Amino acid sequence: MRRAMQEKARVEMERRLRPFRRARQARKPSEGWLRAMRQAMGIPVREIAEFMRVTDKMVFQMERSEQKSSICLRRLEDMARAMQCDLVYGLVPWQRSLEDRALELVERELWRKRFAREGRD
Repeated sequence: MRRAMQEKARVEMERRLRPFRRARQARKPSEGWLRAMRQAMGIPVREIAEFMRVTDKMVFQMERSEQKSSICLRRLEDMARAMQCDLVYGLVPWQRSLEDRALELVERELWRKRFAREGRD
């Protein structure tokens, strides 16, 4: 029963990962997503600052933090909201499907049990 539930969860997660796997191929703009989106939408820094109740300087600092990958998730979400955007994020496994990973874990467990059994014999 437990294995069936894990399989169902894995299949559902693979389905949910599809758009994120495609999105991973998009390159991050050199100026960062926040600044690129703000400029593309034509939103003045002042407007974002007023919405967030911060200074213009803070908006620029948040854009630089995002560009350097040091912004906190909460700030990123707040700034996205100020631009009337949704923050969408996900975790995507490297170069393998979840099924491959699950099989690898099962195989590792079988080998562990086999060696444990041989050690007792």
